[in-house]
Amino acid sequence: MLGETIYVKLNLAVLVFLAILSVSDVRAQAVDITEYTLKQALTQEKQGALSLSQALTLAEQRSQALRAQDAATQAAQSQATAAGELPDPMLNLEVINIPANGPDQFSLAADFMTMRGVGVSQTFTRKDKREAQANVFNKNAEFAQAGKLQALSRLRTATAQAYLDRFYLQEILALLQSQRTELQLQIEAADALYRSGKTPQTDVFAARTELGLMDLKIQDTQALLDNAQAELQRWVGEQADAPLAGAVDLSQSRLSTVDLFEQLRQHPEVLALDKAESMALAEAEVKQQEKSADWTLSVMYAGRGPEFSEMLSFGASRPLFVDQDNRQNQALAAANAMAAKAKAERIELHREQLAQTKRWQQTWQSNLKRVADFDRSLIPLTQQRTQAALSAYQGATGTLAEVLAARRMEIDMRMEKLRIQMDTAQLWAQLEYLIPTEVQP
Repeated sequence: MLGETIYVKLNLAVLVFLAILSVSDVRAQAVDITEYTLKQALTQEKQGALSLSQALTLAEQRSQALRAQDAATQAAQSQATAAGELPDPMLNLEVINIPANGPDQFSLAADFMTMRGVGVSQTFTRKDKREAQANVFNKNAEFAQAGKLQALSRLRTATAQAYLDRFYLQEILALLQSQRTELQLQIEAADALYRSGKTPQTDVFAARTELGLMDLKIQDTQALLDNAQAELQRWVGEQADAPLAGAVDLSQSRLSTVDLFEQLRQHPEVLALDKAESMALAEAEVKQQEKSADWTLSVMYAGRGPEFSEMLSFGASRPLFVDQDNRQNQALAAANAMAAKAKAERIELHREQLAQTKRWQQTWQSNLKRVADFDRSLIPLTQQRTQAALSAYQGATGTLAEVLAARRMEIDMRMEKLRIQMDTAQLWAQLEYLIPTEVQP
């Protein structure tokens, strides 16, 4: 009897330990993730932790997409310089009036009319036309810069999302692993009580089933974490293996809701269509200038036999526009139509981006309120339920199944909060880096 009494007391001590563990775990996890990581930021940074700003810098330094757009810009600027110059002069070499038959057939010196000449011709493209042609390539350079802003926005958004995904998945995994440890202790306690005849074997099976389900959740979360790690490594390289410096303040965004209409005029995709419209208008100006023909001047020096005079010739030529309505005017109309097309697409895209961004902002703000609701009421209520179920089980008025159900609900509530925070982080990154504010050289 004495040994049984000691055995039961030991089991009760285990349960009391579990209760204390549960309470301390609840209180520790009740601390907001952002506050916790801010407190640890300095220590982690000394240990080589990777911050979000560092991840963005690394991603920009490694990006080949940005270098490609820089190369496109340089190419367009070089073409603009070339287009502003006069065409190269043409060297003309000729031999005319060669006998085609008779005794002097194909002779270059027998016939007095055979002349050997050398000359130069130059097309004098008007300055206005050359400036218009150069302007087309300048607009191409601006379009390439808009393309760089698009690439930069995508790069920063994807890097931030991968960083934040990894952070919150690590938090979820840590939560699940801590609960697995607690479940293991509950299994040991239930098994001890079953052997002493104080609880049915179904409690042991229920606890072990709960542990198996927890292992499945851990495996699924680990797989998602590995994917997030691989995505982060795609952007920042080997530095992705470093510990993360912590969470980001998701409650603030550079993108204001007040003047959103004007801000989105600088949206990279809208800006690209604006530059495309400018390119089309520049092409239209070239077509307008081409309605005025350029003159080509030439000079030729020709020599015959020594007994004949050498000859000097001058010439001028220009194209004749015999059907401007169906040629030059149609080319101009086509260029103007392309400009109108780009303008219409820009206006439509601006409207689309405005509506989409408003939806993102509304969902982001709604999620912030939902997270606050979890901290204020939902999680505390599940904590109280867990404590009540555990107290009832310790007092032999409740069952282990009720404890497990209450604890499962508490875990699910915490998991749901982290999922919402992860979704909120994705939206925050989309809004924060929608319009790049600066470009790394």
